[in-house]
Amino acid sequence: MKNLFRTVVLVLALGLVNTLSAKDIEVKVKEEKLMVALDNTQEGSTLILTDMNGEVLFKDTLMETSYKKALDLHSIPKGTYFLNFEKEDSIVTTVINKNTDGVTVNKASSKIFFKPFYKTLEDKVMVSFTNPGYEDATFRVYDAEGNLMTSSTNNDLVVKKTFDFSEVPAGKYIISLRVGDRTITKTITLG
Repeated sequence: MKNLFRTVVLVLALGLVNTLSAKDIEVKVKEEKLMVALDNTQEGSTLILTDMNGEVLFKDTLMETSYKKALDLHSIPKGTYFLNFEKEDSIVTTVINKNTDGVTVNKASSKIFFKPFYKTLEDKVMVSFTNPGYEDATFRVYDAEGNLMTSSTNNDLVVKKTFDFSEVPAGKYIISLRVGDRTITKTITLG
């Protein structure tokens, strides 16, 4: 029964991945210009182009439900670049390569990252995270001074963790989730 549940969740997650990446963002190349079209955007979503070192080359905050932009890549050096479409619940990353033949979109290397969901109930914080790549997902909790309080690693398809803060003083705490090379943090205030 547990394997059936996991299979159903995996099928739903993969369907959601395909729906989100195909439906929300379309990236094409035309004469070394990156043609970006976005649908179903949320106000405050961002579009960010970075290089391999994480340096931001372009950033735009979206305020409309659809968006179109042409990014001229003539002047950037050869290399690999990442176009991130970040929404409230996910980040869709499209890999862009520039070489002597021009600019290409590497759809096979593109992926989606689901952000964790947090729910606070009294002195407990419940976190859930969809992990379609079965990667190691490491949660760390820090106090306001940056001291590590607890750490937990899991690589299940659906990662669920409950943090009990009933034995600690009221205040601010940081919950950090690291998956692969991506880290998401959330500051919570208790008490």
